[in-house]
Amino acid sequence: MMEESKKKLYVDRDGFCAEASMLFMMLAMVFRLIGSIGRWGEPLYLISQVALPMIGGLLFLLFVLIAGKKAFWATVIPVLLGVAYFVFQAMEVENELLRVGYIFFYLVIVVLYALTFSQHWMKWLLAAILAAAFLFHVAVLDVPVLMDTEKPVLFLDGMQEMSVLAVILSMLFITLAMRTVEKPVKKKAEKSGKKEETPVPEAKPETPAAPEPKPETPAAPEPKPEIPTPMPAAEEPRPVEAEIVELPAGESKDGPEPAAAFPLEETPVEAADEASAADGAEHL
Repeated sequence: MMEESKKKLYVDRDGFCAEASMLFMMLAMVFRLIGSIGRWGEPLYLISQVALPMIGGLLFLLFVLIAGKKAFWATVIPVLLGVAYFVFQAMEVENELLRVGYIFFYLVIVVLYALTFSQHWMKWLLAAILAAAFLFHVAVLDVPVLMDTEKPVLFLDGMQEMSVLAVILSMLFITLAMRTVEKPVKKKAEKSGKKEETPVPEAKPETPAAPEPKPETPAAPEPKPEIPTPMPAAEEPRPVEAEIVELPAGESKDGPEPAAAFPLEETPVEAADEASAADGAEHL
């Protein structure tokens, strides 16, 4: 998909030119109704000279108010209805050359108005043609008729001519109110047999790509060191002290020395020395 910017036409309904255009269009419808009083008996006149301009004017006002910014191109529909009204009106002209010229002029107006949405510069050409048409109506068609005192202009005919002038001014002001704005448009690339040549981008020094971060995995809990339970220390055997039995002085007993309450573990040499010492004490 490719994104491009495309210019489109829009109209700000709060602008001076847009408000003037809507005002003149409303006046044109009022003048048309007044100028058609007493002439509604013919069905062809009712359709071509009353219904067409009224419906076209109402649609024009509605599209400018509602779709002036988003879909201003929809005003082509009421312009076509207005051109159809002018063509029917031109059919009543007795001069064949003028009749053909009027019809051709009206068709040129609607074609230029439609092309303006694609070729925006044409709005200046359209504005110039509309301004020239207004001056032509006033200076060439209306002023001589008003100056003719022999054939005074009827009020109803004057209202119809005022309606035509109001429509031309409305179209002139709406053309001057057109503005352009850029709008992004998505466009699909066209498929073709030949591949489109694309400029080769300049080679840039390759930089090592940063390693992609690995997903963190929950670390396994470290095993706690097993603390050995202290073993109770072995009790060292205490040396058994030899119990010494003291005999009261002055007493001597014949016979062998009584054995100790607890036999002492003595070496045979120590036992012999002690026995000889005991015998010497007895002889003393």
